[in-house]
Order: sequence, then structure tokens, then C-alpha cells
Amino acid sequence: MEAPSDTSAAQWASTASSYSGNVGRTSALAASRLVELVNMKCEIGSGSRVLDNGAGAGAVTFTVASSFPETHVLATDVSSSMLATITACGLPNVTTQVIDARDLSHRLERKSYSHVFSTFMLQTVQNPLAALGEMYEVLSPRGVVGIGIWARRNGPFEIWEQACQTIDPTYKLPNPFDDPNAWRTQQALEFALAKVGFKEVASEEICMPFEFENAGTFIEFWFQSNNPAIVQIMESWEGDLEETRKAVERVIRDFYHGGRDICTWAVLGIGRK
Repeated sequence: MEAPSDTSAAQWASTASSYSGNVGRTSALAASRLVELVNMKCEIGSGSRVLDNGAGAGAVTFTVASSFPETHVLATDVSSSMLATITACGLPNVTTQVIDARDLSHRLERKSYSHVFSTFMLQTVQNPLAALGEMYEVLSPRGVVGIGIWARRNGPFEIWEQACQTIDPTYKLPNPFDDPNAWRTQQALEFALAKVGFKEVASEEICMPFEFENAGTFIEFWFQSNNPAIVQIMESWEGDLEETRKAVERVIRDFYHGGRDICTWAVLGIGRK
């Protein structure tokens, strides 16, 4: 297996606490809908075994654990700091384990999980198809997978690009993900699911509001979160950061009602083994 050197555990450790804030709350909206879609395809119950792969701050884990308290959930992630936020909640039906997403079948029993979830992780690894294939391997026959990815539209990214372009009109937002071909559409996700062997594949795109009280809370989130995707975007900008900070504030004030109308989009996909 290749080393997990793309978006590393250390990078995610540095953003664990802030990720459970604005991004975590927004991710929870996608998690709630994804769990709903998967449950409609294959009901989650006392006999289910659920894996949340690349669990991060635990959006899917908490949704499943609270909605189905009789169901055991295993939350895995490459970052022990991310998993610590889940462990700290002390949920009796949740356990955590540090595992790289591309090594599931070597660390977990094959064909043993009735439901496998992964939200906003596959875009952070090199060779996401291999990671998706690992989920297929540990899923039991007729089991269901639920995948969430960031879509092309992303409010915070658009704000940054718009602000930078008021200073340098030639600036273009770089790809925020390690893989230049990272999936960001329904078509791409459905194709990937089918390619590794999933059947009855379906997807939808949803809009999720961020919860920023004002421009100041967005600026704090953007400039201090250490989120690897945001750091990568900011490193592409050669302008003065203080000037850019003021430009971001103006864009939010003039186009996003002071921070109350910032949204991002996600693609949710499901499939059956």
C-alpha cells in the first residue's frame, strides 16, 4: 500500500478542533441526508454493522449513533486527533480505530459491514478509486455504501476567488484537492461507484448553508482554521494578506448579506454491493 502522504494525518490533526465547528456543522447536514438515503435503501437496525470511513469529526458517526442507538458504529480515520473528538463524546455504541482508507481490507474483516459511509474524504487521497474499492471489499453482500463529496460550487472558495480578483483580476482559484481529477460531480461519482462494482447506483446534489454570524466569523474561519484545502488555496495567492482580508470582508458585506447567505454544495451517492 502506498504511504498516506497526500493530505497527511499531521495536517488534519492541526485542524481537528476547528473542523468540528463551521465545517463540521455543515457536514452534519450532508451526513443526515446521506444516512436517510442509505437507510431507505437498506434499513439500519440492531443487527447492522456500520463503518464510517474517514470519519473526521464524526458527522456520520453521530448521526447513525443517535438515530439508531442499538447499532454499533466503527469510526476510522488516518488522524487520531480527528477521532479523539469522537471518542471524547463517550457514545456507548461507537468505537474508533486509526486506519488509512486505502488499507481497510488488511485491517478489517472482509464482507463484514452492512453499511459503509464516507463523507468528504475521497477527495483528499491519491487514488480515491482504490479507497472506494477497499470499502467494497469490507462491505457484506447486498450491503449499501453511502458517499459524500464536495461539489464544484463552494461558497467560501468563491468568496476567496472573488475577493482576490478585486485585487488581481487574472487570479484563478486553484484545485483545492491533491488529485487534479478529484470527483466533484454526480456523473463522476456514479461512474466511480459502478466501476468498482456497485449496483443500483444513484446520486443527488444538495445545498448546505454555513452558519456564519457575520463577516468576522467567516474571516476567522478562513484565516485561522488550518484546513488543508484552505491552506493550499491561500498559498497560491501572492498578494498582501491584510489587503485581501479587507477585500474578503467587502465581498461578504456586498454579496452575501454580511455572511448569512454563504452556502456550499455536496454530491451524495449510494450503491449496493
